[in-house]
Amino acid sequence: MGSRIAIVILIVMLAPMLIPSELSPIENSSAATNCDGGDFVTPKWNNTVERLAKVPDIKDEDNEYEKEKRRGRDRDNDDDDDDEDEDVIEYDGPEDDWMSMDPNNELTLLRDDFQTTMLIGEDAVGTLRVNLDHERRTTVCVTIFEYSNETDSGESNPTSADVYLMTTSQYDRYTAAYDVNHGAWGGRNYEADLSEIPPEWRSFNVAGWQTFRDSHQYENVEEVSFSVSLDGPEISSGLFGGETLQYFNIVIDNTNNSHSNDALPESMIAADVYVISEERSTILPNWTVSLLCCGMLMAVLVIPIIMNKKYMSAGLSLTAENQQLEKGLVPSLEQKGPN
Repeated sequence: MGSRIAIVILIVMLAPMLIPSELSPIENSSAATNCDGGDFVTPKWNNTVERLAKVPDIKDEDNEYEKEKRRGRDRDNDDDDDDEDEDVIEYDGPEDDWMSMDPNNELTLLRDDFQTTMLIGEDAVGTLRVNLDHERRTTVCVTIFEYSNETDSGESNPTSADVYLMTTSQYDRYTAAYDVNHGAWGGRNYEADLSEIPPEWRSFNVAGWQTFRDSHQYENVEEVSFSVSLDGPEISSGLFGGETLQYFNIVIDNTNNSHSNDALPESMIAADVYVISEERSTILPNWTVSLLCCGMLMAVLVIPIIMNKKYMSAGLSLTAENQQLEKGLVPSLEQKGPN
């Protein structure tokens, strides 16, 4: 009986380590998932999907000052202006000007499948912003090609870029690092500094941005597919109170960012993006995780107590009823005399 209880206790204690991570109610990224068979519709721009971009020539006062410094413009000498302006190479990419401005729309929940192609210039970033529904499972597939105006289709050989999934707050920090790396606010290249900083301290650096759940970063890839399910609406709490709903940004990075393993931009790219939103079969309440963890902890504490109590009380009932000798549990030294 004691060996059976010991085996049961051992199984209870080892069970959490044997449970596969796939059984978690919050699903992690899955590279094996693809987007075949989706019922794709035209995106409802600025209603369910927003198109954003970051390009090298940043439109702000600090960067304009830096650009004029690089030009070496002498405002007192008009003759030198023309010659120095000719040395400046302005960005000439496929992005429209409105893509660099945040429209700040209230996006409805994403419940339709959609597909779009994004043209992204060299050293630029293309972004799709959506409002994910926590009651649905969203799958994103991205395929990246070199883009050339000389071909009829505009697509040629596969090429590499970086794909990230970020919340609104994470994307704001990422774009700030992009601006600094391109001359804003007296910018500089933080890549060398970031590699020397321990991961737990990188959040204090402007270039220490992170992606959603720290796992949805796919760098130097030609194609990728991943899935995400939320356990509730993504809410950000401010330092001084207040809550903000977080949208999600599908980022195609064609620039040399602060990460050491990212792809280096070589040309203009075209990214085919497929997004599938499907209903989830089972949605566990948030409190089930706490209940499971607390239940296992209580079991680890209570089972030894129960075993000790049973051990200490073993045989007491026989002693009280004077049945030990009758049951043969205690050897007797009495000997019967000869008849």
